[in-house]
Amino acid sequence: MNGVRVDGVRVRAAEPAEGTVVLAVAGEIDVAHADAVRRAAEPRLGQGVRLVLDLTDLTYLGSHGLAVLADLDGAARARSGVLVVVTGAANKAVLRPVALTAMDQVLRLAPTLDAALADPAA
Repeated sequence: MNGVRVDGVRVRAAEPAEGTVVLAVAGEIDVAHADAVRRAAEPRLGQGVRLVLDLTDLTYLGSHGLAVLADLDGAARARSGVLVVVTGAANKAVLRPVALTAMDQVLRLAPTLDAALADPAA
């Protein structure tokens, strides 16, 4: 994956298969960094694209980050695409806020990147 630091958040991008884009985000998605993640992800949401947002190395997911996930999910659906969020199997920094806000009932989640890429429905 190639990597860039966007406004203090490390974002790495890869295209492991045609029509699938993986963005690995490390650090924090808070009020200061949410727009940077949005700017990195939105241009990759093409028609029918499966965007896999790998948050395994995320250390904090705040309300602004949750809003970005919801917005990206809506944008993907509007383009007949899919957003899959990789939470990390035991990453409480992601799992806890997603569960507390019931976003786990809305978003497509996968515990690992391998699981997200192996699931043809995702």
